[in-house]
Amino acid sequence: MQPDAKEERVMLLEAWKAFEESVGSSEEVLAKVEKKLPRRVKRKRPIYTEDGTPAGQEEYYDYIFPEEQGAVPNLKILEAAHRWKKQKLEQEGGEGE
Repeated sequence: MQPDAKEERVMLLEAWKAFEESVGSSEEVLAKVEKKLPRRVKRKRPIYTEDGTPAGQEEYYDYIFPEEQGAVPNLKILEAAHRWKKQKLEQEGGEGE
């Protein structure tokens, strides 16, 4: 997904919601649109100078869409499994020598 795609997606969903409100759509239709709206979260990322040295952190806002939330816990489990496997391989490699 492109960096600005999330913001464009949010703007599109907000415009869709405003349209449904102006037309006088039913509560059911509005609820469907609102269900697709993301949560806005504040995150931090490292900042680097031109020569590559760390220069602190920058706060930015990110959007978490409801359909993306289900994938996040699975990624954390997968990352933990990779760390565990790497740790086990390092332990077995150290014992064999």
